[in-house]
Amino acid sequence: MTDLSAWRDASNPVLPGFHPDPSVCRVDGPDGTWYYVVNSTFEYLPGIPVHRSRDLVSWEHVGHVITDQLDYTDVRDSGGLYAPTIRHDGTRFLVVCTHLAGPGRQGGNFVVTAQDAAGPWSQPVWWPESEGVDPSLLLDDDGRIWAHGARGAHVPQWPNEGEVWVREVDPATLELVGPEVAIWNGALIGSEWTEGPHLYRRGQYVYLLAAEGGTGRHHAVTVARALSPTGPFEACTDNPVLTHRTLGPQSVVVNVGHADLVEAPDGTWWALCLASRLADGVDLLGRETFLLPVQWHDDWPVFAPGTATLVPEPGGPSGVTRQAGAGEPWLAVRRPPAAVAAGTGAGGDVTLRAGAGLAASEPAFLGRRLRHLAAEVSLALADVGPWVTASPEREVGLAVRQSSTQWVSAGVRAGDDGTVELVVTQCVDGAAAVVTRSPVAGQGTLSVRIGGRRAEVLWQPSGAAQTQVTALDVAHLGTTHAGWFVGCTYGAYALATIEEQVVVGQLSARSLEQ
Repeated sequence: MTDLSAWRDASNPVLPGFHPDPSVCRVDGPDGTWYYVVNSTFEYLPGIPVHRSRDLVSWEHVGHVITDQLDYTDVRDSGGLYAPTIRHDGTRFLVVCTHLAGPGRQGGNFVVTAQDAAGPWSQPVWWPESEGVDPSLLLDDDGRIWAHGARGAHVPQWPNEGEVWVREVDPATLELVGPEVAIWNGALIGSEWTEGPHLYRRGQYVYLLAAEGGTGRHHAVTVARALSPTGPFEACTDNPVLTHRTLGPQSVVVNVGHADLVEAPDGTWWALCLASRLADGVDLLGRETFLLPVQWHDDWPVFAPGTATLVPEPGGPSGVTRQAGAGEPWLAVRRPPAAVAAGTGAGGDVTLRAGAGLAASEPAFLGRRLRHLAAEVSLALADVGPWVTASPEREVGLAVRQSSTQWVSAGVRAGDDGTVELVVTQCVDGAAAVVTRSPVAGQGTLSVRIGGRRAEVLWQPSGAAQTQVTALDVAHLGTTHAGWFVGCTYGAYALATIEEQVVVGQLSARSLEQ
């Protein structure tokens, strides 16, 4: 990638759907250059997906950093894993991250390593003496490693003032050593929520890239520089160097911030950042990963030169979303997918371990990220009729989940007369209510057609036409309403009072974007 045409021809977002807080590194090897990116996963497992790319545009999933190393017991919604950073020291990969654990469980900032980005990854080395979230690493030219992160200011001068701390890391033990120095508390007086810091060495300067303004529409990227990782840092007079806050709350791309820089072998510089796309004013997909070019002028970075925004690409005002490719990983809530899914049959039918409902801490839900602004997600049901009608507590179906308090489900269960009925349930702000219930006969396919604030629940009996069951306003599934940090997932669920295995069927999704 040597000019801006590569960016303008790219599909943005480059990682669509729930892929927030991107961090990127470059590795040059005998087979050429690879870029690696990681993202936050919060309460979902496996944690911290790793993707790789040759060109920063097309990414393939290769593994996860966190599988069974951490305790997720009682992690709250949008708790868990926050803002990882990935770096490579020439021999090994290093990922630092924050785990916001449940009460009484081990959490905080930690570092893990791997020889191969696909894993296996090591057990964590904890940094109990560090505070806050969003840790990062500078692998400096002299071989020294500098940890840094964000926290609330120790002596705040205004509400929500943050500060960035720096401390050296022992390369052998990966433990924090030496004194801690607070180097930054925001580009402007009154700036809120300084977070997501990254330090870089370029020439004589060390650059500090940070996010400010919170992760909503006031999100922004700021930059400062110093001659040493411990400062003193001077702010760029162009701050904020990237934001969409001035485009208003109804811009098709909002919440732009939390960037990480990488230099290509040809000397060009690029950034990956998070942003959200709106449809009907609703951000169902949460925060996604976008690509933009960076140029240097007077030893300062200029983001998206010529536009200063994440320009929508050809194909529509909101960009072109890539289809989910092979290897799209399964997700489960607060436990590994293997704890929910007993296996996948030769025909693609998924067997679930039926258990708790969608409002539970560990629901019997197996999902994937919703990746399209408009999509139809479907569950082709196996012959579940005999299983659900054997007990009134059993239910199998399809759900779109934002959190334990914001979701929609469509499932089959026993009706009052012992036959099969289809039940649509909507949970808004923790209050679940049945929207509609109707008898259905035989096997069929459940679908949810969703885009913006509107969703339709559809039913298609085997060998018959698809019909609409009901239409819903699903604005509560958007992050703007629901709050916190995740995007929507879709998947199969199976409810029972005790754990039981049931073959639920085949899950699929297709884009409805024009």
